[in-house]
Amino acid sequence: MEHQPLLRGHGLGRSIRATLSCSGERGRALRMIGGHTSTGGESGLGTELELQRRLSLVTPADSVRGLSFHTAMEAVRADLGDEALAQCLARNREKAYKSFFHYPVSEYLVLLYNAAWMLSEKHGGFDSAVRRISGGIAPSFLGSVVGKAFMLLAKEGPRQLINNMPVAFRAAASFGEIIVQWSGPRSGMLVTKRDFLLYLNHEGGLMGLFRAVGLPGARVSGRQVGTLDNVVEFSWE
Repeated sequence: MEHQPLLRGHGLGRSIRATLSCSGERGRALRMIGGHTSTGGESGLGTELELQRRLSLVTPADSVRGLSFHTAMEAVRADLGDEALAQCLARNREKAYKSFFHYPVSEYLVLLYNAAWMLSEKHGGFDSAVRRISGGIAPSFLGSVVGKAFMLLAKEGPRQLINNMPVAFRAAASFGEIIVQWSGPRSGMLVTKRDFLLYLNHEGGLMGLFRAVGLPGARVSGRQVGTLDNVVEFSWE
Protein backbone atom coordinates (compact mmCIF):
# COMPACT_ATOMS: atom_id res chain seq x y z
CA MET A 1 0.00 0.00 0.00
CA GLU A 2 1.30 3.45 -0.86
CA HIS A 3 2.18 5.74 1.99
CA GLN A 4 -0.36 8.53 2.49
CA PRO A 5 0.46 10.58 5.62
CA LEU A 6 -2.48 12.48 7.05
CA LEU A 7 -2.67 16.10 5.97
CA ARG A 8 -2.26 18.77 8.57
CA GLY A 9 -4.57 21.01 6.60
CA HIS A 10 -3.83 24.70 6.61
CA GLY A 11 -1.71 24.32 9.74
CA LEU A 12 1.19 23.69 7.38
CA GLY A 13 0.62 27.12 5.92
CA ARG A 14 0.36 28.77 9.33
CA SER A 15 3.55 27.09 10.46
CA ILE A 16 5.59 28.84 7.78
CA ARG A 17 5.90 31.95 9.96
CA ALA A 18 8.17 29.92 12.21
CA THR A 19 10.39 28.66 9.39
CA LEU A 20 13.56 30.08 7.98
CA SER A 21 13.11 33.58 6.61
CA CYS A 22 13.22 34.27 2.90
CA SER A 23 16.37 35.92 1.56
CA GLY A 24 15.83 39.38 0.17
CA GLU A 25 17.84 39.22 -3.03
CA ARG A 26 15.23 39.77 -5.73
CA GLY A 27 14.91 41.41 -9.12
CA ARG A 28 18.15 40.16 -10.63
CA ALA A 29 18.49 39.03 -14.23
CA LEU A 30 17.87 35.29 -14.48
CA ARG A 31 19.91 32.84 -16.50
CA MET A 32 20.66 29.12 -16.78
CA ILE A 33 23.86 27.47 -17.95
CA GLY A 34 23.33 25.39 -21.06
CA GLY A 35 20.12 27.15 -22.11
CA HIS A 36 17.88 30.10 -21.44
CA THR A 37 14.86 30.73 -19.25
CA SER A 38 12.63 33.77 -19.00
CA THR A 39 14.54 36.86 -17.91
CA GLY A 40 13.74 39.94 -15.90
CA GLY A 41 12.71 40.57 -12.31
CA GLU A 42 11.39 38.09 -9.81
CA SER A 43 7.97 36.57 -10.44
CA GLY A 44 6.57 37.55 -7.03
CA LEU A 45 5.66 33.91 -6.34
CA GLY A 46 8.24 33.46 -3.59
CA THR A 47 6.20 34.90 -0.73
CA GLU A 48 4.66 33.30 2.33
CA LEU A 49 1.31 34.69 1.18
CA GLU A 50 1.57 32.84 -2.14
CA LEU A 51 2.55 29.62 -0.39
CA GLN A 52 -0.44 29.85 1.94
CA ARG A 53 -2.73 30.63 -1.01
CA ARG A 54 -1.66 27.42 -2.72
CA LEU A 55 -1.96 25.41 0.50
CA SER A 56 -5.51 26.67 0.96
CA LEU A 57 -6.51 25.08 -2.37
CA VAL A 58 -5.08 21.62 -1.65
CA THR A 59 -7.44 18.68 -1.06
CA PRO A 60 -6.57 15.34 0.62
CA ALA A 61 -6.50 13.72 -2.84
CA ASP A 62 -3.66 15.95 -4.12
CA SER A 63 -0.35 14.13 -3.90
CA VAL A 64 3.07 13.92 -5.50
CA ARG A 65 5.65 11.15 -5.55
CA GLY A 66 8.68 11.13 -3.30
CA LEU A 67 11.06 11.70 -6.22
CA SER A 68 10.14 15.40 -6.16
CA PHE A 69 11.06 15.59 -2.47
CA HIS A 70 14.40 13.93 -3.18
CA THR A 71 15.25 16.53 -5.82
CA ALA A 72 14.63 19.46 -3.47
CA MET A 73 16.49 17.78 -0.62
CA GLU A 74 19.49 16.95 -2.80
CA ALA A 75 19.72 20.56 -4.04
CA VAL A 76 19.91 21.86 -0.46
CA ARG A 77 22.38 19.16 0.60
CA ALA A 78 24.64 19.72 -2.41
CA ASP A 79 24.67 23.52 -2.16
CA LEU A 80 24.42 24.15 1.59
CA GLY A 81 25.23 20.90 3.40
CA ASP A 82 23.54 18.37 5.68
CA GLU A 83 22.90 20.80 8.54
CA ALA A 84 20.98 23.13 6.22
CA LEU A 85 18.96 20.18 4.94
CA ALA A 86 17.97 19.24 8.49
CA GLN A 87 16.78 22.82 9.05
CA CYS A 88 14.89 22.75 5.75
CA LEU A 89 13.01 19.61 6.81
CA ALA A 90 12.17 20.90 10.29
CA ARG A 91 8.52 21.65 9.45
CA ASN A 92 7.87 18.53 7.40
CA ARG A 93 6.18 15.53 8.99
CA GLU A 94 8.45 13.12 7.13
CA LYS A 95 12.24 13.29 7.10
CA ALA A 96 12.72 10.60 4.43
CA TYR A 97 10.69 9.85 1.31
CA LYS A 98 10.46 6.80 -0.93
CA SER A 99 10.81 7.74 -4.58
CA PHE A 100 7.62 6.26 -6.00
CA PHE A 101 5.35 6.54 -2.95
CA HIS A 102 2.73 9.28 -2.83
CA TYR A 103 2.86 12.11 -0.27
CA PRO A 104 0.61 15.18 0.18
CA VAL A 105 1.46 17.99 -2.20
CA SER A 106 1.01 20.38 0.72
CA GLU A 107 4.07 18.84 2.35
CA TYR A 108 6.02 19.16 -0.89
CA LEU A 109 5.10 22.83 -1.27
CA VAL A 110 6.36 23.58 2.24
CA LEU A 111 9.65 21.83 1.45
CA LEU A 112 9.96 23.51 -1.96
CA TYR A 113 9.46 27.00 -0.57
CA ASN A 114 11.79 26.47 2.39
CA ALA A 115 14.45 25.02 0.09
CA ALA A 116 14.13 27.87 -2.42
CA TRP A 117 14.24 30.52 0.33
CA MET A 118 17.42 28.95 1.69
CA LEU A 119 19.00 28.73 -1.77
CA SER A 120 17.92 32.23 -2.89
CA GLU A 121 21.11 34.03 -1.89
CA LYS A 122 23.35 31.51 -3.63
CA HIS A 123 21.32 31.46 -6.85
CA GLY A 124 20.31 35.11 -7.16
CA GLY A 125 16.70 34.96 -6.01
CA PHE A 126 13.74 32.68 -5.34
CA ASP A 127 12.91 32.10 -9.01
CA SER A 128 16.38 30.88 -9.94
CA ALA A 129 16.47 28.72 -6.82
CA VAL A 130 13.24 26.96 -7.84
CA ARG A 131 14.66 26.38 -11.32
CA ARG A 132 17.85 25.00 -9.82
CA ILE A 133 15.81 22.58 -7.68
CA SER A 134 13.59 21.44 -10.54
CA GLY A 135 16.50 21.11 -12.94
CA GLY A 136 17.47 17.95 -11.08
CA ILE A 137 14.14 16.21 -11.58
CA ALA A 138 14.84 14.98 -15.11
CA PRO A 139 18.23 13.37 -14.33
CA SER A 140 16.77 11.68 -11.23
CA PHE A 141 13.71 10.43 -13.10
CA LEU A 142 15.63 9.33 -16.18
CA GLY A 143 17.98 7.33 -13.98
CA SER A 144 15.11 5.26 -12.61
CA VAL A 145 13.69 2.10 -14.17
CA VAL A 146 10.59 4.00 -15.30
CA GLY A 147 12.73 6.84 -16.63
CA LYS A 148 14.92 4.51 -18.67
CA ALA A 149 11.81 3.14 -20.35
CA PHE A 150 10.65 6.72 -20.96
CA MET A 151 14.01 7.54 -22.56
CA LEU A 152 13.44 4.89 -25.22
CA LEU A 153 10.99 7.39 -26.70
CA ALA A 154 13.87 9.79 -27.33
CA LYS A 155 15.08 7.49 -30.09
CA GLU A 156 12.02 8.61 -32.05
CA GLY A 157 13.05 12.25 -31.59
CA PRO A 158 12.46 14.97 -28.99
CA ARG A 159 8.93 15.67 -30.19
CA GLN A 160 7.81 12.19 -29.24
CA LEU A 161 9.52 12.56 -25.87
CA ILE A 162 7.75 15.86 -25.19
CA ASN A 163 4.43 14.49 -26.43
CA ASN A 164 4.64 11.92 -23.65
CA MET A 165 5.22 14.50 -20.90
CA PRO A 166 1.51 14.45 -19.89
CA VAL A 167 1.91 10.73 -19.17
CA ALA A 168 5.03 11.38 -17.09
CA PHE A 169 3.26 14.16 -15.18
CA ARG A 170 0.30 11.92 -14.44
CA ALA A 171 2.71 9.28 -13.12
CA ALA A 172 4.37 11.84 -10.84
CA ALA A 173 1.32 13.67 -9.44
CA SER A 174 -2.35 13.00 -8.75
CA PHE A 175 -3.48 16.55 -9.52
CA GLY A 176 -3.79 18.69 -12.61
CA GLU A 177 -3.00 18.02 -16.24
CA ILE A 178 -0.48 19.01 -18.89
CA ILE A 179 -1.36 19.66 -22.52
CA VAL A 180 1.33 19.92 -25.21
CA GLN A 181 0.66 22.36 -28.05
CA TRP A 182 3.08 22.65 -30.97
CA SER A 183 3.71 25.94 -32.79
CA GLY A 184 6.45 24.64 -35.08
CA PRO A 185 8.78 21.67 -35.71
CA ARG A 186 10.99 22.68 -32.76
CA SER A 187 8.76 24.94 -30.69
CA GLY A 188 5.62 24.71 -28.63
CA MET A 189 4.18 25.15 -25.19
CA LEU A 190 3.09 23.23 -22.14
CA VAL A 191 -0.29 24.28 -20.76
CA THR A 192 -0.91 23.14 -17.19
CA LYS A 193 -4.25 23.28 -15.38
CA ARG A 194 -5.04 22.97 -11.66
CA ASP A 195 -1.32 22.64 -11.15
CA PHE A 196 0.11 23.27 -7.67
CA LEU A 197 3.63 23.52 -9.08
CA LEU A 198 4.99 26.90 -10.13
CA TYR A 199 5.71 27.64 -13.77
CA LEU A 200 9.28 28.02 -12.49
CA ASN A 201 9.26 24.31 -11.67
CA HIS A 202 8.34 23.51 -15.25
CA GLU A 203 10.97 25.89 -16.64
CA GLY A 204 13.66 24.18 -14.60
CA GLY A 205 12.32 20.72 -15.34
CA LEU A 206 12.22 21.33 -19.08
CA MET A 207 15.75 22.73 -19.15
CA GLY A 208 16.96 19.73 -17.16
CA LEU A 209 15.27 17.40 -19.66
CA PHE A 210 16.65 19.27 -22.67
CA ARG A 211 20.17 19.13 -21.24
CA ALA A 212 19.78 15.42 -20.46
CA VAL A 213 18.88 14.58 -24.07
CA GLY A 214 21.35 17.06 -25.57
CA LEU A 215 19.00 19.46 -27.38
CA PRO A 216 21.02 22.44 -28.71
CA GLY A 217 19.97 26.05 -28.15
CA ALA A 218 17.07 25.17 -25.87
CA ARG A 219 14.94 28.00 -24.48
CA VAL A 220 12.00 28.08 -22.07
CA SER A 221 9.79 30.92 -20.87
CA GLY A 222 6.81 30.50 -18.56
CA ARG A 223 4.07 32.51 -16.92
CA GLN A 224 1.10 31.99 -14.64
CA VAL A 225 -2.21 32.53 -16.44
CA GLY A 226 -4.77 31.47 -13.82
CA THR A 227 -5.23 30.55 -10.17
CA LEU A 228 -3.37 27.26 -10.66
CA ASP A 229 -2.76 27.43 -14.42
CA ASN A 230 0.51 27.96 -16.28
CA VAL A 231 1.88 28.28 -19.79
CA VAL A 232 5.52 27.41 -20.55
CA GLU A 233 6.84 28.05 -24.06
CA PHE A 234 9.85 26.10 -25.30
CA SER A 235 12.04 25.83 -28.38
CA TRP A 236 15.37 24.48 -29.55
CA GLU A 237 17.61 24.91 -32.57
